[in-house]
Amino acid sequence: MISKFILFGILCLALFQTSVLAKSVKMTYYWIAQESDHSGSKSVTIKTCSGKRIAKVSRSFAKAARMEGTARLNSGKVINLDCDCHGGYSCFTTINQRRYPYGIGAKDNVLKPYVSVSANDIPIGTTLMVKQLKGLKMPNGHTHSGCVRVDDNGWSFGKNQIDFLVGSKKHYNQIDRKYSKRLDKVTIARSSCHPN
Repeated sequence: MISKFILFGILCLALFQTSVLAKSVKMTYYWIAQESDHSGSKSVTIKTCSGKRIAKVSRSFAKAARMEGTARLNSGKVINLDCDCHGGYSCFTTINQRRYPYGIGAKDNVLKPYVSVSANDIPIGTTLMVKQLKGLKMPNGHTHSGCVRVDDNGWSFGKNQIDFLVGSKKHYNQIDRKYSKRLDKVTIARSSCHPN
């Protein structure tokens, strides 16, 4: 009798460790927007949620900062979304770039390139196995294990999508050139894996 209960427990644990959540999930990418990548007149004032001025920047950079969620100003300051922008740019906070070099996640957690994903229909902290990522060489030189963690939510997309943090637009371009067809739609499974 006891052996049946043990076997059942092991089976349940195995099912919990890796269970397919969804197939054909759209995978997109995000990175830190860099003011140095944008030109144009400094016509937009980026502000805190309470309206305090942070910086005056070009419209294209302001849009990129809002889209990506984290951005680096030419002054070296790093800003992060902190509230709903309501179509404007009074929605940022300045963050400690040593503590949060790639931004702050939904639970004030540290975001990490090639580990962090944003999702709107999977709980924060959930680790996932992305089958199509496993074994791919990333721009940082490491081979990806396929394991990622939901560290953030995305304001610009809905459900059945994950947004993979790649750190920089340059890294996104490298991944897109090499793997765009393979990583357009992915299969994700809840997993007890440990992201690198």
